[in-house]
Amino acid sequence: MMNKTIENDLLKVCISEKGAELTSILSKKEKTEFLWQADPAVWGRHAPILFPIVGKLKEDRYAFNGKDYPMSQHGFARDLSFQVIQQEENHLRFSLTDDEETWNHYPFHFRLEIDYRLEGNKLYTGYFVTNLDEEESMYFSIGAHPGLKVPLEENTVFEDYVIEISPSLDRRLFPVTSEVLIDRPKINKTKQAHFPLRHELFKDGVIILDTLDETQVTLRSTKSEKKVVFRYQEMPYLGIWSPYPNTGDFVCIEPWCGIADMVDTNGELTQKEGIHSLAPQAVFERAFEMQFFD
Repeated sequence: MMNKTIENDLLKVCISEKGAELTSILSKKEKTEFLWQADPAVWGRHAPILFPIVGKLKEDRYAFNGKDYPMSQHGFARDLSFQVIQQEENHLRFSLTDDEETWNHYPFHFRLEIDYRLEGNKLYTGYFVTNLDEEESMYFSIGAHPGLKVPLEENTVFEDYVIEISPSLDRRLFPVTSEVLIDRPKINKTKQAHFPLRHELFKDGVIILDTLDETQVTLRSTKSEKKVVFRYQEMPYLGIWSPYPNTGDFVCIEPWCGIADMVDTNGELTQKEGIHSLAPQAVFERAFEMQFFD
């Protein structure tokens, strides 16, 4: 599938029609590539869109209206072809609608639009989910999964970088099991907002925190001016992930509207933690920005 490009004086961004997935975020100033380049030996994706679920379902299935449906981790949108419905020099908008293939996994009529816009050194990503049904509510989650290259500077290493979350608050920490489900009995509160990067940080899997208010997440190093800053609100969960023990030179910073199943889930989609109910003909909108300093 084809890559599409948007650019301005500072950044050039490439997005694939497959999954409406970012594939490159390149600074024009110093030719810094900020996005992981999808080494299939480690993790063969760049920045997948997670829809209509975020995370993993227990036994990779859920129930709705008395019927079971199979669904793989993070849903199907990341593997489907999107249509370009609007294109300008600094702006691209993609669309995906339900069809016979999606109905095998997800019995809802929807339109998912992904909107990318460059303004200076900022890349805005917008999510627009429309329930096309005239009578029934639809249930879904959506989230981001961008992999950022670490290190960003040739004379630095992975361990020179840190992720910082602000404001500094008491947040719920959601431990995951080996099946990547949320271990409900072990959910606890943490004040930690400063995460020095070590590959061993991810030996127990993805780090998941709640981000219920306006949030800023920064990837930076004291040894470099290069950094990436995320800003968002109304995206109540944050995932931080890098592979372990098969390590790679990247970390994923993932704002989510949804979360994996709890270990004790009953499998009912309407009762799933973090699920959104969208009324007939209604539109759900969320957005986040990434700011790149080179």
